[in-house]
Amino acid sequence: MTSGTTKTSRILSVVGVALALAAVAPAARAAAPKYYFRLGEVKAGPEVEEALKSYAADAVKAELAARPEWASDVGVAGTDTEALVAELKKRNLRGFSVVVRFEHLKKEIEEPSPGERRKRLKLDVKLSVFGTTIPEEKLSFSGDGEAGVESEVPDKGMDAEAQSLAKDAIKDAIKQAVDQAVLKLAVGKSAPMNENRKSKKKK
Repeated sequence: MTSGTTKTSRILSVVGVALALAAVAPAARAAAPKYYFRLGEVKAGPEVEEALKSYAADAVKAELAARPEWASDVGVAGTDTEALVAELKKRNLRGFSVVVRFEHLKKEIEEPSPGERRKRLKLDVKLSVFGTTIPEEKLSFSGDGEAGVESEVPDKGMDAEAQSLAKDAIKDAIKQAVDQAVLKLAVGKSAPMNENRKSKKKK
């Protein structure tokens, strides 16, 4: 191979890399975060156990973190509001405190159906997710979610089964609420939107 051919090959290689980077750059920019969230408290009545409140908080965090337009770590403690606001401004991010509020968590145990031995456990969860701006604390978006689950359960281990079913319902309701909240943020609405209740059965 001559030196001229080698030089030409190197130039073509460099051009190829440049074109590849140019193609990747728009995708990288599209995936850049636009919003920052810090998790606030989970509000609930005495019927919601602390473990389920913690689960709801984790579910909201996971749901938002899975979306490329949302960030939860900007290298500044969420409790240091002044430093956080400065960092968000530098990164051109809109910041929100996100809160979960349980409207209700209802549990009902029914006697076995004719010919069956096990009781049926029904759980219904209704909750809201809403976000307020940092640092103004003005309501910016909200979403509602409701899910129902039911299953045949043995007398032994009923509490563990109830916990598992409650988590399933909470996860479904959180997804509904976050989907709705994110949509309303995109279109500039903060008032609740009606959404069909989601229900599923387990055996």
